[in-house]
Amino acid sequence: MSPPLVRFKADRRQNTACAESETVLKKIFLMSMLLLLSTQFLVPVDAAGQAVILNNHTGYIDLTRLYRGLYHVIGEVQNTGDGALWLVKITATFYDSAGAVVATDFTFTMLWILHPGQKSPFDILLSDIAQSAKVDHYELEISYEQYESLPVGLEILSHSKYEDSIGYIHVVGEIKNIGDRDAHMVFIAATFYDSSGKVAGVAYTFSHPANLTAGQKAPFEVLLEKDPVGKRVVATYVLEAQSEEYNIIPELPLATLILPIAILLAVAVLRVRLLYKRNRVV
Repeated sequence: MSPPLVRFKADRRQNTACAESETVLKKIFLMSMLLLLSTQFLVPVDAAGQAVILNNHTGYIDLTRLYRGLYHVIGEVQNTGDGALWLVKITATFYDSAGAVVATDFTFTMLWILHPGQKSPFDILLSDIAQSAKVDHYELEISYEQYESLPVGLEILSHSKYEDSIGYIHVVGEIKNIGDRDAHMVFIAATFYDSSGKVAGVAYTFSHPANLTAGQKAPFEVLLEKDPVGKRVVATYVLEAQSEEYNIIPELPLATLILPIAILLAVAVLRVRLLYKRNRVV
């Protein structure tokens, strides 16, 4: 009668070990997820934002009907710091071929408040045709002020791009107020890129209607004017959104998406191995 008793005790010890191992694995998974989320959403006490102009900006003479003959500089600014920023101002100094200053102008980022990691397009327009014709090159400077972050409360549900018969690029989509209060002046900014990652166009719009109650959805349409010389080739685009009360749900880095999947797979594999070992106990 002793062998069955020994086997029963062995099975009970093995079941206990498997249960303890699974508990440990669950704790490891939960701790990993909490650590991952803390790195994405926790802000240090002494957090400070820092804005940089990305090296993908473009300067050109506008040939569209509305701004014909005027010089544009389009590009992106990113907040690489830990705190939010506002009044992000980009100043351009324009030079002729001899290096003499011919004009200066400025603009602000299209997003009012720039959160950590967030990017915003900008568009500097030199509103003098004669001086625009003299521009050979330009230099950019940036200034900004620290600010408080907005809570997350906007989500772009879907969007798509198409080019119409006369060459205008349309981005249509739908945005939702996922917060618990009204969102006013819901603003969507689009940055368009060519195949090399250079900014090929920037545009913005408001949702229809511009003010959304809690839980309300609304369509939007961003329109990029036709390129009359045919040199602009849009390969990709990104969207950002903001209102007076809310920021958009941030897009998580690819590593952030891969890590939870890798942890789940590791837990599954270890669990299968434990079950296999338990079944082999005699």
